[in-house]
Amino acid sequence: MNKKNWLFLFLACTIAFTSLNSCKKSDDEDSTDDGPTEWTRSAVFGGDPRNQAATFTIDNQAFVVGGLLRTNTVLGDTWAFNGAAWEEIAAEFSGDARRSAVGFAVNGKGYVGLGYNGTTALKDFHRYDPTTQSWEKVADFPGEARFGAVAFALGNYAYVGLGMTPTDKTFSDFYKYDPSSDSWESVTNVPFTYKKSHAFAFVIGNKAYVGGGISNNQYPEEFHSFDGTNWVTLNPIRRDDSQYTYDLTRQNAATFAFGNYGYVVGGQKGSVLGNVWKYDPASDSWTDKHQALTSAGASARESAVGFSLNGKGYITTGGTSSSNSSRFDDTWEFTSAR
Repeated sequence: MNKKNWLFLFLACTIAFTSLNSCKKSDDEDSTDDGPTEWTRSAVFGGDPRNQAATFTIDNQAFVVGGLLRTNTVLGDTWAFNGAAWEEIAAEFSGDARRSAVGFAVNGKGYVGLGYNGTTALKDFHRYDPTTQSWEKVADFPGEARFGAVAFALGNYAYVGLGMTPTDKTFSDFYKYDPSSDSWESVTNVPFTYKKSHAFAFVIGNKAYVGGGISNNQYPEEFHSFDGTNWVTLNPIRRDDSQYTYDLTRQNAATFAFGNYGYVVGGQKGSVLGNVWKYDPASDSWTDKHQALTSAGASARESAVGFSLNGKGYITTGGTSSSNSSRFDDTWEFTSAR
């Protein structure tokens, strides 16, 4: 081999070695969080630090109701947030103080129901009118009293299901609420293969998505969509195949949705989590490229509330550690930039 060929071979090997190291460096950098900032601290929640509160949103205003103090005292107060400041609503809640309740909004009214009052599980529901800033009781939930359920609204109706009792009995049923007649009816053909509690749900467009939760110390992988008529079984939330590797199995996560995506934040699975997962319904898949709460200076948390306002996501309250020994009153704003 002449000198010219030897020189060519040397240069080719050098380029290949450099390229290999460059690829390895990029992989290493992908494991660090050096992308754009997406979480910023927002106005601090006005009430006592708590977790397990309920939430609903009306006309770009979010409401947080009840919850649990670190002293195991349940709460019945109502707070409103407009994206810039919190304000306590003076109106007295029309039911027992409670934790682990559900909330939803339909036709400009907010609803809170189910939950645990410190002694027993509840099945009552209550309606909030923002015009009069008042609460009133509405028809009771027709299923068994429970807490740790999920709820969502589609069109002019709301749907409530899953959950558990103080004796650890769990459920896989769902019920439809019609505010116009203040009446409930059972939802048929529910596809869940687990009874479970403390699952997550969010709505994108005209479909709700339900997943996660815990069932007899197991973390179900099933994930479903619902359009008010039909349930569809989607890809599991734990995958390790030729296309995707991810694990969203968890309980007590917070959610919000805006644009064409849903987001799941934090939760608990053995330890308290602070990561952010984005769901894309177009590909029925999840990614975790967004900034974690902990990278922004916030604490990992479970049993927080999440909501969206004006194209941004928000997380507030919640607790940390396996026993939820700490409670939070900070609020964090999320703007998608990755």
